[in-house]
Amino acid sequence: MTDPLALLAKAEIFEGLAASDLEPLRPAIRTRTFERGSYLFRQGDPGSHLHMVVRGEVKIGHVGEGGGEVVFAVAGPGEVFGELSLFDEEGERTADAQALGPAECIVIAKGPLLEFLTARPELLLRIIASLSVYIKRKDATMGEVAFLDIAGRVATKLMQLADTKGRPTSDGTGIAVSLNQRTLAAMVGATRENVNRALRRFSDLGYIRVDRGSITVLNRDQLRRRGSSHV
Repeated sequence: MTDPLALLAKAEIFEGLAASDLEPLRPAIRTRTFERGSYLFRQGDPGSHLHMVVRGEVKIGHVGEGGGEVVFAVAGPGEVFGELSLFDEEGERTADAQALGPAECIVIAKGPLLEFLTARPELLLRIIASLSVYIKRKDATMGEVAFLDIAGRVATKLMQLADTKGRPTSDGTGIAVSLNQRTLAAMVGATRENVNRALRRFSDLGYIRVDRGSITVLNRDQLRRRGSSHV
């Protein structure tokens, strides 16, 4: 098995550090596996650990009282989540984290991690910067729901995912995350049927290609233009 410290050293927040630099964290690290559909934590749970995905994907979201779901993000291999609870005295989780499929994560206990970060202000600033980006994305999503039609919200979200999780293909940009229609609908605040209709339309226009469980962006300019349209 790969040394957890070697995996952590590849995370963006620890950029510039070698695995040996992270040795003080070793006693605070555990590796956990999760079955598809299982929760890593629920909203209101104590925020006692930082998570990094090693294998699989984890969606971060919230389910309302009426059963409606909002998905804020999908974390894949190498991505960290749960930073917000590090800076909250109460430390309660503000969202649910659920495995989209079989997943493996490294978890780091909050106390030792804060002690490690406090001695390295540049890492604290990096985490604060990542939280700032996360909050801006949530604000942007709220604006999209208020001002864009459903097709525009789908186009905007696909472009965001292509920019942050895209992988070049021979004819476009493949979105490297499992993205079923239910999850995408929860990301844009729409029904699965309306999202399916928008995807079919974009596919017919040649903006995207939809394969089983994956989406490839073929025409970024047209998709971006549709995402900026308010009609």
